[in-house]
Amino acid sequence: MSQVSIVLFMVVVGSLIALQGAVNPALGKYLGQPLHAALISFGTGFCALFIASFFLKTGLPSAEKILSAPKVYLIGGLLGSVFVVSVILCVPKIGVGKMVWATLCGQVILSLILDHFGAFGVPKQPVDFKRICGALLVIAGLVLINWRK
Repeated sequence: MSQVSIVLFMVVVGSLIALQGAVNPALGKYLGQPLHAALISFGTGFCALFIASFFLKTGLPSAEKILSAPKVYLIGGLLGSVFVVSVILCVPKIGVGKMVWATLCGQVILSLILDHFGAFGVPKQPVDFKRICGALLVIAGLVLINWRK
């Protein structure tokens, strides 16, 4: 896949964050408890990944392999749960659009830092003027979306 194809694919995948941002709070409201909605969200995700691992014949990692991994590598699910619960709590107050823009700002800012230092083995991409301008445009979009007369 070319880089352009990958970027376009991720635009589509990114749109699923907006859909998730609408569905999970609705589930939280229906269940009467945001944590229950997050639990169901992660539970269905776990089931889908478990089934995919079976059908794709990837197997499961050994307990030894998991326990020997650098501990910081194991926080992905925790970070995801903080995100999902936060979305469930915040979307009813600010809407999906503002949530997506706000989280996008956070993602852009931290991604520039992670890329700059090559954190966790990602390819190093130094922060430069163009990348800073791009980040400032995303932040400007957040300000404009939240601007009230």
